[in-house]
Amino acid sequence: MEGNGAAQVKVDELIVERLDQSGPAGRATDLVLASLLGDDDLFVVLSGTTPSGDRSPQCAQSAEVPLAGLYLRSIEVEGFRGIGPKATLRLQPGPGLTVVAGRNGSGKSSLAEAAELALTDDNKRWSGRTQVWRDGWRNLHTTGESRVGLELTADGRAGLVRVTREWPEGASLDGAESLVQLPAAPRRALSTMDWSAPLEVFRPFLSYSELGALVSGRPSDMYDALQAILGLDQLVGAEKRLTDARKRLDEPSKQADKQLPGLRTRLEEHPDSRASTALDAVRRRPWNLDVIEMLAVGGAIADDAVANRLTQVGAIDLPSVDDIAAATERLRAADQRVTSMAGTPAEDARRIASLLTMALAHQAGHPGQTCPVCRGRVLDDQWAYSAHAEIEQLNKAAGEAGAAHKELAAATQAVRELVGGAPAVLGQDLGDKVDGAAVREAWQAWANLAGSGSAGQLIASAQDRFSALVASVGELQKQAVAVLKQRSEAWQPVAAALASWAEIARSSERAAADLADVRKAIDWLRKAGQEIRDDRMAQLTETSAQVWGMLRQESNVELGPIKLAGASTQRHVSVDVTVDGVAGAALSVMSQGELHALGLALFLPRATSPDSPFRFIVIDDPVQSMDPAKVEGLARLLAWIGKDRQVVVFTHDDRLPEAIRRLQLPATIWEVTRREGSVVELTKNEDPVSRYIDDARALARTTELPEDARAVVVAGFCRSALEAACHEAIRARRLKAGVRHSDVERELTAAQKLRQLLALSLLDDAARGGDVVPALRQRYGQAAVKAFNAAREGTHERYQGDLRHFVEDTVHLANALRA
Repeated sequence: MEGNGAAQVKVDELIVERLDQSGPAGRATDLVLASLLGDDDLFVVLSGTTPSGDRSPQCAQSAEVPLAGLYLRSIEVEGFRGIGPKATLRLQPGPGLTVVAGRNGSGKSSLAEAAELALTDDNKRWSGRTQVWRDGWRNLHTTGESRVGLELTADGRAGLVRVTREWPEGASLDGAESLVQLPAAPRRALSTMDWSAPLEVFRPFLSYSELGALVSGRPSDMYDALQAILGLDQLVGAEKRLTDARKRLDEPSKQADKQLPGLRTRLEEHPDSRASTALDAVRRRPWNLDVIEMLAVGGAIADDAVANRLTQVGAIDLPSVDDIAAATERLRAADQRVTSMAGTPAEDARRIASLLTMALAHQAGHPGQTCPVCRGRVLDDQWAYSAHAEIEQLNKAAGEAGAAHKELAAATQAVRELVGGAPAVLGQDLGDKVDGAAVREAWQAWANLAGSGSAGQLIASAQDRFSALVASVGELQKQAVAVLKQRSEAWQPVAAALASWAEIARSSERAAADLADVRKAIDWLRKAGQEIRDDRMAQLTETSAQVWGMLRQESNVELGPIKLAGASTQRHVSVDVTVDGVAGAALSVMSQGELHALGLALFLPRATSPDSPFRFIVIDDPVQSMDPAKVEGLARLLAWIGKDRQVVVFTHDDRLPEAIRRLQLPATIWEVTRREGSVVELTKNEDPVSRYIDDARALARTTELPEDARAVVVAGFCRSALEAACHEAIRARRLKAGVRHSDVERELTAAQKLRQLLALSLLDDAARGGDVVPALRQRYGQAAVKAFNAAREGTHERYQGDLRHFVEDTVHLANALRA
């Protein structure tokens, strides 16, 4: 079986090629490439940082060259399931069909399960079973340790690969130690081989329970399995990374939208005017996040008049009590100084100078008139000149008194100007809980005193009036602060909600551009990925159709294309079928046997992929529910696969071995028998050499055919037996030496003649045909030479000797060659 053709081109190479031809615009191309590389690289592109090193798509390289072309050489089981004392199934490590047959309970399935458990650390038949089922793994007749061992050969490598799984006495199923030993190397943990991925992707084991699950299990499981077979894991990983990135980027927007209705309701119900401002900011997209963030930190808004006025009230600034006390004290001192100078010459001189100054002012307006006070003196220019002179003399004498009066005037003005006019805000609406009337009255009382009160009145009342003003302003400010605090406390929970929501909304805003690019990348990758899936599914569909064609045998169900459909949680495998030319749903129209045949049609392309390192397939009980026609088709199919793969089939149904014998298909058949005490015996039956010999013996004894015909046919069977023995010997020696299977088969195909095969078997050189007879005589005696000559010549001209002796000589030679 050729499987799915040549090894597949890596997905990343196909994606890069398509990107070069028709990649998405902008940063989406970089996102596609980064998604192929891994999570870190995708983060680098989305965050805008610069990656380091070579970031081109490539698969991780292992330091150790992986093993490939693995064939089973033996399965050894002791103390496991139905097998007590050690039992060993020996296999020819190369392409070919081996059937292990035995009734239910004979221990045959224990061999298959042991091989699967040894390599995979699990058994699909037990998956999902109860603990009681798993606890019954140890054979009842075993008291010591249990052990499973596999011997494998690797194509092109000399020596054996040994895998063992050993349980100490009393250990649980999971308490085993699994080891592997490569040729000329110490044993080590099986986990170091890193076989888990290929064992899952190219799974070489198939049990009866799995056969049903392939078509009746979860649709997504079959979808994932086929994607893995097709080498699409990297594509699946890239799509998942981009999808996860899209979800992460889209999450803030979803969260913002999810929280917004509740936030709006809260704002609608809140009495603060800031709530309506915030509501306007989030009423429609794009949201005004600047306003929301300002309100979230308690910021005021321009149209909140009352709050602004209360804030202005809180900002009213009066002089300190010390300032008013100092000004009043200055005024008192100035007033006392003026009072103390009353009646002194200086004061008299100041007073007379003041009267003359007023007279001069009167004379300037009424020159030449009589003095209005004494009615005798004319106030002419001469008088004015004399008055000026006298005033000058008087002012000199009144200097101290003048300074005292000047200071009194300055001190009085200082008290009057100490407190400015009442702020306009005191006459405005301050809300229900704040009343500015008392402050306005106190301020007016101060203004009245400061505006018209004498120095004495100011000295007597200024401090009291100011204290009353300070007290009333303080009380008003206290009320304003209390109201603002109450508003702030009532607003704070809403502000916190706004801040939390704004942070999410800002994240959504920042992610918007990235989200658009990621969506472009996803759309492009899904389209390109579907094209790659379709191309590769076409190869698998062709192989599945070949398998179905051999298995359907008298079925009226036609298998159409197999497709990978859907995505995410809706992903599934679509299998088109027609029944008598009418389209139908596969699972609903097919019998159990047909469903099992369909399961094989889906399993075998996966297990026979050329990318698989395993060249063997182990199938347990595939015959159940199959009608006789399908059993014959199964026999032909298994033999066909055996041309390219090592196929080991375990069955309790005698119909499969019988069909193989009847159809004369190349196969080795082992019979399994379970004796008392769980002793399992394996007997080789009907290998090609034995089958040809048995047929030759039967014909040599019969009397129902003419002598001439019997002699020719017996010679043909003997020749076929010797050829089969040579094939077995050559394969065993060549493969043990590490020669690749393909090279061995090429040699066998080139050696067409019996002489060439014997030369290759005996002398390791097909060209030394002339040395075959001496070699036979030297090693095995003249009887071996006789058998060779008779087998070579008897198919062309009648053998004249005793046919029974001829057959026995052939038996001895065949056994010697195989040994």
